[in-house]
Amino acid sequence: MEDALHAHGLRITPQRVVVLEALRALSHPDAEAVLAYAQNRQAAMSVATVYNVLEKLRAAGLVIAMDVRGRRCFDIRTDSHDHVRCRHCGRVDDMVRHPGTRLIAPDQSPWVIDDQSLIWEGLCPACQGEAQHG
Repeated sequence: MEDALHAHGLRITPQRVVVLEALRALSHPDAEAVLAYAQNRQAAMSVATVYNVLEKLRAAGLVIAMDVRGRRCFDIRTDSHDHVRCRHCGRVDDMVRHPGTRLIAPDQSPWVIDDQSLIWEGLCPACQGEAQHG
């Protein structure tokens, strides 16, 4: 973690390290989930600090931010990939698309489309089990 901060020109601080820890431990968390994780490690961690660290990490290219049904979530994985979201509990996971598969974008002239990312929806394994037993 510290190597990644250093490689991207960011100072290594306890706050940045714990936020990166949260991003690695949690599945596409929003800032509130990162805050809860961070406060378990450093009780004095503030909301403003979490938002500031997340923005610095995003600006440095260490994380991506994405809108998932009105929630701004963060992903430690920055390569081009899709996601799957549970429509019951809201969990978001990475989804691997077959290599080389690209969807054809409608003509959006004068736009230049250089990347794509989809958010699929369904039920995660835990919620499938609840649906069967509930």
